[in-house]
Amino acid sequence: MARVTMLLIFLAVMFTAHAADSPTAFDQANKLYEQGKFAEAVAAYETFALTNPPTASVWFNLGNAAYKSGQLGRAIGAYRLAERLTPRDAALRANLQFVRGKIYGDERTRVPLAKSLVRLATLNEWTVLTVAAFWAMCFVLATGEWTRRRYFKTAATFLLLTLLAGAGLLASLRDQRSGEAIVVAREVTARFGPLDESQAAFQLRDGAETQVLDSKGVWIQVRDAEQRVGWVRLGEVIMLPQ
Repeated sequence: MARVTMLLIFLAVMFTAHAADSPTAFDQANKLYEQGKFAEAVAAYETFALTNPPTASVWFNLGNAAYKSGQLGRAIGAYRLAERLTPRDAALRANLQFVRGKIYGDERTRVPLAKSLVRLATLNEWTVLTVAAFWAMCFVLATGEWTRRRYFKTAATFLLLTLLAGAGLLASLRDQRSGEAIVVAREVTARFGPLDESQAAFQLRDGAETQVLDSKGVWIQVRDAEQRVGWVRLGEVIMLPQ
């Protein structure tokens, strides 16, 4: 019992020390950013995200530091991860749109309208909305049976909401489960095959968002916003977690 007690005390002390160090590490990253050491801040934020449950503020700050250091791809990746947690944050959406404008020039966005609408809510929010609409419809139908009245219009409205929310939920699931890769090199040559000797297909710039189709060794096959397909090296992109 004495050994077990000592072990529990040791674990509690270690947990407390880790909890105390975590804000310090985050504050240190913020300090590097304030000092204009943006590349060092990016590394500090990334280290913090690896050792702590990342929050939207961590990804947002990482995106800002990455942009300031000229790493547009890493900025897009960080903003995209923050978007999954706080999709309607005005500052986040403005920064993401701004960096995309830097990448794609005069074009407003390369994200389809349907996908943009799906990303206005988190996966959990789509789930809650779908379940709430479904149970509201069930309540209306049960009330109609109990009162011997028919609330056809109300039930039909909630049925439509359930279908729409369910479609949004499926689209959100598909969006987050589909592999995505963001270019983090200044310019990447996509090739027709997974070999350095393969013929060049097209060029991808830093920050280009692509969909992953296949992988082979250190190569992945991607499709860009213009529906072009080619192979790029893993070291030239970062993969968004599914």
